[in-house]
Amino acid sequence: MINLTLYSPGLGYINRGFESLTREIYQSLRQQDDLKITLFQATGEVLQGAVPVWAPKRTSSIYDWHLIRSFKYRQFVSYLLENLFFSVPLTLHCYQNPCDILYFSDAIPANILHRLREKLGGSFKFLFCNGAPANPKDYMHYDYVQVMTPAQYHEAVDAGYPQENLFLIPQGLQCNVYSNPRDLQQRDRWNLPTDRTIVLSVGAISFVHKRMDWLIEEFSKLDPDQFFLWIVGQPELETPKVHSLAATKLKPGSYQFDSVPYAEMPSVYQAADIFTLCSLNEGFGRVYIEAMAAKLPVLAHRNINTEWILGADNLGLIDMTQTDALRDRILYFQQHPTQFDQQRHNNQVIAFERFDWNALIPAYLAMFQTIAPSGQL
Repeated sequence: MINLTLYSPGLGYINRGFESLTREIYQSLRQQDDLKITLFQATGEVLQGAVPVWAPKRTSSIYDWHLIRSFKYRQFVSYLLENLFFSVPLTLHCYQNPCDILYFSDAIPANILHRLREKLGGSFKFLFCNGAPANPKDYMHYDYVQVMTPAQYHEAVDAGYPQENLFLIPQGLQCNVYSNPRDLQQRDRWNLPTDRTIVLSVGAISFVHKRMDWLIEEFSKLDPDQFFLWIVGQPELETPKVHSLAATKLKPGSYQFDSVPYAEMPSVYQAADIFTLCSLNEGFGRVYIEAMAAKLPVLAHRNINTEWILGADNLGLIDMTQTDALRDRILYFQQHPTQFDQQRHNNQVIAFERFDWNALIPAYLAMFQTIAPSGQL
């Protein structure tokens, strides 16, 4: 029996890539024979069989108090405090219960345990899942690293990380959950128009990484009587500025912002016609796979990772550093329905063949067996 300890301090009340990945891994692997998974997560929406941990949440209203709000590093401090509290029961578990592998993406609790292992010993191995992605200098001290894309793999090898301790295995997805056909009734549910093309973007509502400002600028060049912009994502400190920019650049009634529970995301994709994510780099880009499984065309910035995920000849790959690139490709799909439908179909086939959990579970189990060969997988 391989004892796998999995953790995510934000899981239960935050829906970023880290949390989504941890949830999928737990739900997809917990029933595998000879693999015992213990999941530590935040309080809130607790998954069946998981261990909820109380910690002062990084989003707590206490950090909005005037004296704290004005503090330059308050975001880092709130995240650090949450992780320090979260680390206590996790540490006790790793030393008091069988634990072969500690599997994680959030680094602070693992770094604490790594320091303790240096001083106190411990047989558990560290398996870092690089979904952010992190720079190799940040994970050189971990025993094993799982990378999600070829770019991450080559970066790790070039930096000197031991190749024999490196695994290139992408993030899995329950593709069938997202594969229901588009449904206009879902538009009524989300108060969306039924007479326009819905352009959907899913991600943290921010400027710097997700480049919502560029998205809004590009969308402002489209006819608001034909297209509707729907931005769904986790609020960030920059979110009010994004809202303000949209109000300035876009016609009233041509756009909408929503924050949606994770369980409702399949219906979000069902309501859309086109998906776009305007960031220039993603650690993996889980939302690409979700949209592909939902049979949507995906408009993304062309780089080594998106070519690997979507296919180098995917019509949705464009240069998102170029003005008008997004606008022009949206109009292209509108004007070429045959190519539009073919790309939708191709995207869904790729999602199921390469990223569905049924296709990936054997690779995950082989990774765990390599790390903990005493198990019986």
